[in-house]
Amino acid sequence: MKNIFLAFSLFLALTIGVNAQSYNLKYNLNKGQDYRFYQETKMKIVQSLGFIDQEINNEFKGITRFTPIGNEGDNIILNTSFETMIVSVKSLLFNLDYDSSKPIDPSNQMSKVYSGIIGKNFKMVINPQGKVLRVEGIDKMISDAVNAMGNVQPQMAAMIKKTVSSQFGAEALIGNMGMLLSMYPNASKKVGDKWSNNTKIASGINAELSNTWTLADASNKQWKLKGNGNISTQGGEAIMNGMKVTMNLSGNQDSEFVVSQNDGWFVSGKQKQQIQGVVSMKGNAQMPQGMDIPMKVSSSTYLEKR
Repeated sequence: MKNIFLAFSLFLALTIGVNAQSYNLKYNLNKGQDYRFYQETKMKIVQSLGFIDQEINNEFKGITRFTPIGNEGDNIILNTSFETMIVSVKSLLFNLDYDSSKPIDPSNQMSKVYSGIIGKNFKMVINPQGKVLRVEGIDKMISDAVNAMGNVQPQMAAMIKKTVSSQFGAEALIGNMGMLLSMYPNASKKVGDKWSNNTKIASGINAELSNTWTLADASNKQWKLKGNGNISTQGGEAIMNGMKVTMNLSGNQDSEFVVSQNDGWFVSGKQKQQIQGVVSMKGNAQMPQGMDIPMKVSSSTYLEKR
């Protein structure tokens, strides 16, 4: 009986010891090695205009490459490139279809601009926790692609540049990539431990994402991270169709990522967002009384290492 009790105690001690192991969760990327992920994001926006609900369906699919080329202290400098891209927008007033694997439609000016950034390198600097510190080169690529369109009305060129920049410009990418990359803590964690981080989003609207992460599992040389976040526009202002509006939107984001313990890079991942609230349009000459537009946004993202 004494031997059985001793064996059980030893087993229990070993089990507790394994579960109590601390992990230094961070990106540990090898210089010169290519890291890729495939991303598929679907988003539905519903705007209630009183007499009708306007639905906008956006979809993005593509492979993005990240190649570490150096360091700034502990921060990682990445040569980054959109290698493939499919962009789709379906709405009552506007439709867009772009696929980088297909020939460019000469009549589709937006496609020409998207093609101008495919396969070209721009720089991204992240810290070991994945916070995107800055993005360089992408804005010039977009400007050059717009200028290369040729005989296009200045107003149309400006609108196209603004639309593409709101998706892929430097400011937008700091937030959009940050939602995917920024997940690691500043200190070692054990399974079950939690930590928090914040990401500012500037993709059409300005918002802040506050995430609480949990190290859910550590096995098979992988970590599983689960995140629960709150998103808020905090009454930020924006320009829509030339009119000033105030955004009062809030919601949540759930994330689950499986990453390699060797380098911190993705194995797979998924995110879901639900946001709703009111967009208040300021009074103007065309609409002196202004207008409140209820809005709902739902999106899902799937990631996979490539």
